[in-house]
Amino acid sequence: MSASLAGSPSLAEAGADIQSMFNRVARRYDAANRVMSGGIDVVWRKKAITRLLGGLGDAPKILDLGAGTLDGALEIARRSPGAIVAAADFAREMLRAGRGKLPSTGASAGRIDTHAADGHHLPYRGGAFDGAFSAFCVRNLRDLPLGLAELRRVVRPGGRVAILEFFRADGPRFVSRFLLDAYNAHVLPLVGWAITGDREAYRYLPDSIAQFRSLAEFVAHHGADSGDIGRF
Repeated sequence: MSASLAGSPSLAEAGADIQSMFNRVARRYDAANRVMSGGIDVVWRKKAITRLLGGLGDAPKILDLGAGTLDGALEIARRSPGAIVAAADFAREMLRAGRGKLPSTGASAGRIDTHAADGHHLPYRGGAFDGAFSAFCVRNLRDLPLGLAELRRVVRPGGRVAILEFFRADGPRFVSRFLLDAYNAHVLPLVGWAITGDREAYRYLPDSIAQFRSLAEFVAHHGADSGDIGRF
């Protein structure tokens, strides 16, 4: 695993209290996401999970890192009826909010376990999983190379990892970048504040995107195979 990208650290690396922030907004997190994204986050998650599950067989063991309120874990269980899912997150209140969605009967019942866990030091043996999924999580890791190395460690050789993330915009499309930056900086914090009552949490969102890696930097510095990278 390569060293961290040179330059300004992300907000997570600078020591922002990310865990406390997610615990505070847990109860209204889903509602804020649906409104701010217009529901597109659901579509992105489904596409990423479809790519993840391809070729993993009928009963894969999957880690959902940064599982939050369990949208990803539930989608994995729906799409792969034989899958066993470990849903890990360092924010206990997010997991608590998500457990209310878990079915007590039916095909998905009993196939998702929730674990309070630090992504830098995962409590799983090496090669424990056939695949791993992480949505909107790695941007919040204090030590990105260490977190990605942990993902690699717990996934068996030949397994698959799917990362869904807000990468910093790059490229020559100035107008679209300007509009996106303006929306992130001014609209998202107001909407998040209105829904959750927590203004600081939704000021963090656009700031963390702006200070994160671009997709090209992520591929170059963290060992991803550009041939496996997809845009939605």
